[in-house]
Amino acid sequence: MLIRPATRADLDGIVAIYNDAVASSDATFDVEPVEVAARVPWLVQFGDEHPLLVAQGEAGAVLGFAYYLPYRIKPAYAASKETTVYVSRDARRRGVASALYGALIAHARAQRVHVLIAVLGGDNPESRALHAKLGFTFTGRLPQVGFKFGRWVDTEFFAKVLV
Repeated sequence: MLIRPATRADLDGIVAIYNDAVASSDATFDVEPVEVAARVPWLVQFGDEHPLLVAQGEAGAVLGFAYYLPYRIKPAYAASKETTVYVSRDARRRGVASALYGALIAHARAQRVHVLIAVLGGDNPESRALHAKLGFTFTGRLPQVGFKFGRWVDTEFFAKVLV
């Protein structure tokens, strides 16, 4: 498995993984699939300051992706970033998320990010366990802030202080 910066050529794989999560989980609060064409402008926000990383399998397929973006836009939040990680259904429980997060955390440290924040949707014990393993601390829950699949969904916040 190779962890590397994403390119335009990875968008088909990224969108396929994301759309599977849209259709089958409350990890994202999107309720409609996204189109690859709509993700082209989305891609331009990533670069040295805010990476978008992919895990590439031996056959070249995108196994997962991860990124961080500003937590909030006000200047005092500049050193706080919100993380996102998604792994294809077929690649789960194979260390892909941990590898992506390891690279993301290393990048954040090099960029002097102070804290990484993960916002988990729904009841997601696998993601909770991943974040705990990586040193994130549970910091709170917002009850019933999303509505998906005919029910109200909570979000949980986890944080990892880096520097």
